[in-house]
Amino acid sequence: MKTKNFFWAAFAFYGSLNAQVGVNTSSPTNTLDVNGSVRVRNLANTEKKIVTADSQGVLSLISPEEIFSPKAILNTSTTATEQRATIYEGKCFLPTDNASSCTVVVNHYSSCAGFTNAVDTQIVVGQGININNGQFLGTWNARYIDNKGFAGIAPVANQTPPDYPRISYPSANVANYLGSANFNGPCSTDIVTTITQGTGDVKIESVKRSMFAHLIYLISVSRSRSL
Repeated sequence: MKTKNFFWAAFAFYGSLNAQVGVNTSSPTNTLDVNGSVRVRNLANTEKKIVTADSQGVLSLISPEEIFSPKAILNTSTTATEQRATIYEGKCFLPTDNASSCTVVVNHYSSCAGFTNAVDTQIVVGQGININNGQFLGTWNARYIDNKGFAGIAPVANQTPPDYPRISYPSANVANYLGSANFNGPCSTDIVTTITQGTGDVKIESVKRSMFAHLIYLISVSRSRSL
């Protein structure tokens, strides 16, 4: 027992003198540097779940289905007041790599009258390209690629009445979806992408006004970079 106590006392003393502690290495490169495998008994699991960390750095287990399965976001209100719901927020591209990009795929639907078909939307965030010389323009922006519904049973490039929503992109990084009904004003919602050019982070939101409900399934997030 005395030997064990001495070991831990020496370990603590050594750690207080050195900002970095090594196990099986005399030259640690991080606060704790382990040359070998690590065992955390509280994280043992027979289902092979994934280890994750929360905002405080506390480790826990999460099933792969919670990460890779579609996530549902329901944006609701009963007034014309703007209401925002985050669909995705996180890393997208490398600011130092012009060819890096990301694609966020969602499927969404509204209870607003006239919104008769669910819409598949790809939000593609990538570098703008000069169409004259093919060179990068130095900024990333969002483009929206939609499956815009059907005319009868045949897919069409653009929605035609009475198959709504009507889809247009009135400004940069925004996709607008408009139903045919009126609920204290236009029955509409936008998908808005906010891009932080310096860090490569993006935030994609449902921004709803006077729409009964906007239901979004986050299907996948993929990232690319140049080879």
